[in-house]
Amino acid sequence: MHRVWIDQGLTGGLFLALSLLLPGCLVGPDYETPDTTVPDSWHVAVVEGIERSEEPVGAWWERFDDPTLSELISLAERRNYDLRIATSSITQARSQYGIAASDLFPQLAINPAADFTDGYAQPAVGLAEYNNQDATNAYQFTMDLAWEVDVWGKIRRSMESSMATLEAEIEAWRDLLITIRAEVALSYIEVRSYQMQIGAVERSIEAARRILDLVAQGYQRGEFSRIQYATAQADLAAVESTLPPLEEALATSLNRLSVLVGEYPGPLRERLAAAEAVPVPPATITVGVPADVIRQRPDVREAERQLAAASALIGVAEAALYPALQINGAGGFSNQQVSNLFDGSQLGGILGVSFNWPIFTAGRLESIVDLRTEQTAAALANYESTLLAAVEDVENAMISYLESRLERASMMEVLRAYEEVLMLGVERYATGIDDLETLLDTEQQLFSALQSLAVVDGQVSSNAVLLYKALGGGWRLVPEGTTGAEVLREQDEFTNEETSS
Repeated sequence: MHRVWIDQGLTGGLFLALSLLLPGCLVGPDYETPDTTVPDSWHVAVVEGIERSEEPVGAWWERFDDPTLSELISLAERRNYDLRIATSSITQARSQYGIAASDLFPQLAINPAADFTDGYAQPAVGLAEYNNQDATNAYQFTMDLAWEVDVWGKIRRSMESSMATLEAEIEAWRDLLITIRAEVALSYIEVRSYQMQIGAVERSIEAARRILDLVAQGYQRGEFSRIQYATAQADLAAVESTLPPLEEALATSLNRLSVLVGEYPGPLRERLAAAEAVPVPPATITVGVPADVIRQRPDVREAERQLAAASALIGVAEAALYPALQINGAGGFSNQQVSNLFDGSQLGGILGVSFNWPIFTAGRLESIVDLRTEQTAAALANYESTLLAAVEDVENAMISYLESRLERASMMEVLRAYEEVLMLGVERYATGIDDLETLLDTEQQLFSALQSLAVVDGQVSSNAVLLYKALGGGWRLVPEGTTGAEVLREQDEFTNEETSS
């Protein structure tokens, strides 16, 4: 190591000269977004219920025209704990970037010190002579310097990787936001669907009980056989047995909804106790071309940023193969009088420049480069797989939504047929053609159809939510008060500052 005494202007001139060399040396691949191909159009034909449009999805939950649903999603945005955890991950990644960026600059530490010597001290305290009559004071104010000059871009590549990781965490947060909104909507739709099903079952149970009462009375009069009476009892028991599973499913959905909005189960059950219809999706859902849809999905954007982070680490590994330039130094002021401590004549120190070139590492550094390269290849495969899965997700969601709409249309035909049968049954009962048992049996079949319709209504609305989720809709909408909104706003300002600098 070659050492020199600190001279006027030496340090500033050296740092300036080295800083001018930094932008020109940057090993490792320069990242470019992969040129991937996605289909020009969806395999599923656009039919009734789905339209092509380049307009962003936006606040899709408001299109269900259900204030309670919108309010629950707003609560989840502000209080969901998973969003809080994801927000913390963003903040942690931001700190990791700060750690990486700090290595680009010299590390300085100040070391003030003061020593006092008593002339009557014993040798045990370290004095050279016993009972030295002179008292001596010494004051120092020194500074240590350590700086690894980023000649080959090791630190800058590390910063590049950390920034890409930070951006990936932001996209992960956005993807979670989409998921939380969808989960709230799905749980809420389940609650309303189960309430409708329970209402239909309760009406069917009531009809079965009235049939049993009629059969029991007829059995006592000898008008019905023991088999007919037992059959009526079995029918009632069969209908009643369908109620507990629905009650259990309703309670589970309410509990899940409570957790999503960040509260313990209980209060939400009371709030949603009054049964209401399943929220109805809009008549049409707009879908853009595959390239635009995939571009706005946060999971795809996250995978791309993960690829960028992995690519930058190749440069970090390659830079370790080249000589490292380290500057170390120490200097400052020392004097026996504190009043003259900062006198210019008392300034002194030492500055050292060292090179460290790993000549032989038994292939360790080369293996690290190979490792980072292979990790980047895996990240690329993950990115392409995410693209493929995203297209599949949208295609499946469109199919499920369209097929459930067709199923609901068929179910409506069934319901209208049962309503007509019941209307005719009332007329036949009024004219004495059919007995009351036949009328009640027809009514029970209608209630069973109503239960099936409640199930299908829930499927249609749920599939609509899943389609909106697959389209990546609404991630740009981050209302004030949403968990993480302030962190993202700070990050945008930070990114703008980094870009401008």
